[in-house]
Amino acid sequence: MSRFFPLALIAVLSFGLPAIAADRAIVHTPIVPAMTGDVEKFAMRCDVPAEMSRLQHPMPVVSQRLAEGRHLTIVALGASSTEGVGASTPANAYPERLEVELHALFPNIAITVHNKGIGGEDSAQMLARFERDVLAIEPDLLIWQAGVNAAIKGWPLDQFVENMSTGIDIARKHGIDVMMMGPQNAPRYVHAPHRRQFADHMMLLSRVKDVPIFPRFRIMTHWMQSGAFKPDELIGHDGLHMTDTSYYCLSRVLAQAIAAYAPKAEAPKLEAAKPEAEKTETVRSSGLAVRR
Repeated sequence: MSRFFPLALIAVLSFGLPAIAADRAIVHTPIVPAMTGDVEKFAMRCDVPAEMSRLQHPMPVVSQRLAEGRHLTIVALGASSTEGVGASTPANAYPERLEVELHALFPNIAITVHNKGIGGEDSAQMLARFERDVLAIEPDLLIWQAGVNAAIKGWPLDQFVENMSTGIDIARKHGIDVMMMGPQNAPRYVHAPHRRQFADHMMLLSRVKDVPIFPRFRIMTHWMQSGAFKPDELIGHDGLHMTDTSYYCLSRVLAQAIAAYAPKAEAPKLEAAKPEAEKTETVRSSGLAVRR
């Protein structure tokens, strides 16, 4: 029998939701220098303070796989920013780049990342294909990007929370770690009227379910505010989808976040970066129930 607990939150960091999805039209951007030769110099622009990519919740299966040093299988489930809309080629989508970056960090481990992004979907459609696109693959880790389509289109918040809660429970029942992917910092997301409510409840889900959220919004904000990248280098002309540059940097930082779950003797050494003060925001309790 399922139990329900009220969700409450005192402080919410200023990152939030999973990414936006819309049409599948590719917004072509130039191949970034990191993919054509000047890799090290370009990659340094992607770096963020260590605490920004350090996730707060456990992923025991991932830790075990990295300790064993044999294999790691990941499913990236999501909408258009998982599918790779905005990339100049499918090979530059974040799941494909993530596999490359993880191989560089763990060259002796067989690592596979399955891209199961479908543009325009949200949690209900993703949950409907859970059996085929997640469970049938038997991954060690599910990276789940959902919520922004729902926020933009005004879909029911309680249904979104219930879908995500159900999916997390199903994944864990099958021995799969779960990570939620936060949203991109894009104008069309920033101006979504319901984004704060969805962001708050993503944070509440993270706390109640004890699953990490990768803070994509916060990381992209850091890149812009630090001068590492201009906004139009990270988001395409449609004001929504990412570019080759931001997909590349996302995959690099995400790979480092996953690598941090390896035992200390196994984890690749990450470069130090200057700290940045965290921003917090006080919100009121929502009282919404979520299945635990």
